[in-house]
Amino acid sequence: MLIFYILKKHLKLLIGVTLSTTTLAALYVFLLAQPVYIATAKLVPTGDDNSISNIQGLASQFGFSLPLQSGSSIAFADIYPEIVKSRKLTGILLDRKFNTRKYGQNQTLLAILARQNRLEKYGTDERFKRASKILQDDINVSKARLTSIITLDVGAFEPDLSAALATAIITESDKLQRQFKTHQVAEKRSFIEGRIKDGKVELETAQENLKEFRERNRQVQYSPALMLEEERLTTETEVQKGIFITLKQQYELTKIEEVEEGATVQVLDDPVAPYKKSRPKVFLVLFLALFIGLGLAIFFAISMEGID
Repeated sequence: MLIFYILKKHLKLLIGVTLSTTTLAALYVFLLAQPVYIATAKLVPTGDDNSISNIQGLASQFGFSLPLQSGSSIAFADIYPEIVKSRKLTGILLDRKFNTRKYGQNQTLLAILARQNRLEKYGTDERFKRASKILQDDINVSKARLTSIITLDVGAFEPDLSAALATAIITESDKLQRQFKTHQVAEKRSFIEGRIKDGKVELETAQENLKEFRERNRQVQYSPALMLEEERLTTETEVQKGIFITLKQQYELTKIEEVEEGATVQVLDDPVAPYKKSRPKVFLVLFLALFIGLGLAIFFAISMEGID
């Protein structure tokens, strides 16, 4: 009962402190805090090459490494978060132009973030570094535990900007991945071309050796040694012929791969401009302010009673 007596005695203090903290929180939420609108997209990888060498090559293309050991297993969906937040993609996005209601049309993302976060006072390198950090903090990528579905969340201070930025991330990352694939296929085709030239020479040599042997030895059936040599030369010719045919088939496949324009990810849910902001959460902030204010008021009331 004593606590209720103390609270009743200092009722004005309780009301004043609680209202003060709640009012300050309201001022912060409605006047000072930057609104954050989050656009969400859901993606699924379309590629089927999850070999360690391909994944490591892709990681290298985006400027990060994967210290994988022999026998390790990793899929494209596992490295997509690193791709999206890579320095290479971040630089491309900061140079890309967007439209905003607040800062006008056709402005680079770097200029938009610099004005929104007061970065103009910094030098070029520091401004770029800070803008990169802000951009990466506004991007969240997660992968479903039991599937390859990727969720991309992108925050911005305007709804349309968040959707446009999410779309740009999907587009630019896909473009970079296809460039990597095209380069990889071109290298593969160049290697196969060289092997075809060598294979053709090796096949012609094997055929010529078999031909010369048969011209020199018309009656090999009477000599086991000659029969064995003919069988060896025939087998060598067939092996070289099989290698040459396989190389030609692989060469045709790489030519098809080079002209394929398929996207590296399929968009299940397109990013759309959110109709309400995600942060700050008004009711949560006001409730916490009310709770903290009430707690402080009770603490002050009890402390003052102890002093008295």
